[in-house]
Parts: sequence; structure tokens; C-alpha cells
Amino acid sequence: MNFGNGSLLDLIELSTLLGYRRLNAGQTIHAYFDALTAGDAQQLVDLMSQASYFAKIGTDENEFIEGGQNAPDYYRHHVASTEDFTIEFEYLDIQERDTVAWFYTRQIWSLKWQGVEEELVIRMTGVLEKEANTWKFVQIHASLGIPESGS
Repeated sequence: MNFGNGSLLDLIELSTLLGYRRLNAGQTIHAYFDALTAGDAQQLVDLMSQASYFAKIGTDENEFIEGGQNAPDYYRHHVASTEDFTIEFEYLDIQERDTVAWFYTRQIWSLKWQGVEEELVIRMTGVLEKEANTWKFVQIHASLGIPESGS
């Protein structure tokens, strides 16, 4: 194990090995995006709530998950289908209150999805809840801007 590069995922792994893992909401949100670009399906699954009200809405027409029990298959497929993934943050706002937190971000995703290179301008919001002192995602919604017709 090499903890020399100082990534948040390395910090999470080390703290888990040492028996403690208490990330704040902002660190949890950053860990999500780090795991997406690193292709770490297990970390993504671990960050999701298993609650029945968990919801993930993606950018494709039929891309949605309802219920935390369905998150593992979704994220394993996502990681298996994605290569060369980078995220450029244009804006990120994180708010945390007691046992609930939320975020809004604008990003540019560069990736190879199922073998096809793509660059996507993503808008995303999400909600986290504190479960047993650990922040978990309960809702994520991603969207793409669509140009107005007739302009």
C-alpha cells in the first residue's frame, strides 16, 4: 500500500485500516468524485445509503436507481464501462446541517464511456444523511444542459 500521494482515497483507506473513519460531508462528497475517476466501485457503493428512499438520477433517459439495494449493480456497471475519467470542477457548493447535507456542482467530465470518448457539461445536486455518524448519499441528480430550440 502506498500512501505517499496523499489522495483522499488513500486517507480513507488508511483511516479504515486504523479502525476509524469519520469524514465530514464535504470530504464524503470529494471522496465520491475521487472514487468515480479512480474507478473504485466498492468505495462508491460504500458511500451510498442502503435506505429504500435512496434515489440516483443520471443523464440518460432510463438512468435512475430507486432503493439503495440497487446501487451496487449500478456503480459496478458504471466503473466497468468507464475509462480515462477526469472531472474539472467549475463550481462546488456544500452545505451541512446536523444530520443532513447537500451539494450543487457544475463540472466538465472527460471520459471514455463504453469505448466512446465524451466530454460532458454536468450539473449535479445531491443530498446526504448521517447514518451511525457516517455520511451517506441518499439522493444524487445529474443533468446535461440542452440548448433552447428556436434561439
